Amino acid sequence: MRKTSYKILLVILPMLFAFSACELDEVTDPNAPDITAVTSDPGPAELQSLVTGLESRHRLYYENATEAWGSFGREVWAFFASDPRFIDEWLAVGVTETYPDFFNTAGTYVSPYRAIKQANIIIEGASSSSRLTAEEAAAYTGFAKTIKGYQLLWPLLQQGENGIRVNVEDELNPGPIVSFDEALAEIRNILDEGADELGRGTVSFNLSSGFADFQDAAGLLRFNRAIAAKAAMYAEDWGAMESALEASYLNLEAGSEADLNTGPTHPYGNSPDINNPLFYPLGAATNTLLIVHPAVVEDLPEGDGRAVKFFERNDTLNTSTANGVDLKGVFQDARYSGVTDAIPYLRNEELILMYAEARAQQDGGSNDAVDAINTIRNIWGLDNYDGDTDRDSLIDEILFQRRFSLWAEAGQRWVDLRRYDRLNADNVDLRDGGGLFQQVARRTSEIAWDGQ
Repeated sequence: MRKTSYKILLVILPMLFAFSACELDEVTDPNAPDITAVTSDPGPAELQSLVTGLESRHRLYYENATEAWGSFGREVWAFFASDPRFIDEWLAVGVTETYPDFFNTAGTYVSPYRAIKQANIIIEGASSSSRLTAEEAAAYTGFAKTIKGYQLLWPLLQQGENGIRVNVEDELNPGPIVSFDEALAEIRNILDEGADELGRGTVSFNLSSGFADFQDAAGLLRFNRAIAAKAAMYAEDWGAMESALEASYLNLEAGSEADLNTGPTHPYGNSPDINNPLFYPLGAATNTLLIVHPAVVEDLPEGDGRAVKFFERNDTLNTSTANGVDLKGVFQDARYSGVTDAIPYLRNEELILMYAEARAQQDGGSNDAVDAINTIRNIWGLDNYDGDTDRDSLIDEILFQRRFSLWAEAGQRWVDLRRYDRLNADNVDLRDGGGLFQQVARRTSEIAWDGQ
């Protein structure tokens, strides 16, 4: 045994001496790559890959917001037979409040933070690159901050008064969890920084078809301002909201459904890309389907063209809650025709209703608010609004229109009801026997980090 070991040593030692005389190149472990390659003087190719990845991650919040928050606000019922918690826990049946790592809500918390990490890498990389002009670098960082600001809204809206971490640039030393108002202020600052950089930037990277109308710096700046208006709405900063809308792609002269759909989209595709997560074949036999909440169909005004969103099935799907209430699924989402259909977001229709809200909340703005409301009503085949024009009455009408115009668009009904203190049984149809959540509990990882 000793002879064998000695012979092996004689073979290895010369090899070691030979290697020590050479200068070895550093090799990046492909299974644990070092991000310094893309944060320390990256070139356009590396940054383009990061932008493409950011776009891919940018869309991951949407399914969970639509399904989970849509269930919270009773826009939909998730008839997903794989787990009864899609019904029982999302509808608060036998559950009075959420718990840490609440069932299937990572999509509006973990997924956005992954996009935020990607954005932070782009910001660091573009800021350090000697291979970009100042204008090109500004476009990269401006775009990344725009997406970062948008993505931060989703965990914040999920967590509500719990607050969130905004400063997560250093993963090993993140900033503190800050209040809702403080987080919102920081998000608005990030968006403003992005706007400033886009304003002096030149876009040299490529974006997907989702940004077909926003490919240059001016277009991305309009997109940024639409997000800024949304953030200002949550901050109840009505003047800033209106100013941001005026700098966005808001079109108050819309006269058709096509005009209402102007805006960016989340694109989808066939494998290896991901499919449209909200598409289900119409009328197909299935035990997995997102059902239109019956109250939405029942409350839609007669003759309202938005009924086209809902497909009435020939069969009725049935499920039961844990407390024995039978739920019947009659209507399903009819907005998508296939797995590669893009999903629009921040559409002009939403911006028009945001403008109506901003004007209704400000003195002297009632006529403008009514005009914007009528733009929506008329396009969908309804007569002009003929109700009272005091602030409360106009907000009632705007929330009513938002309920149908923005149905199943990332859970906006739940957020709308909460921000106007209407998230209660007086304003939500609870025929399912469940309850209502005001927010989602802080995740275990956040609790553990602060407790270490």
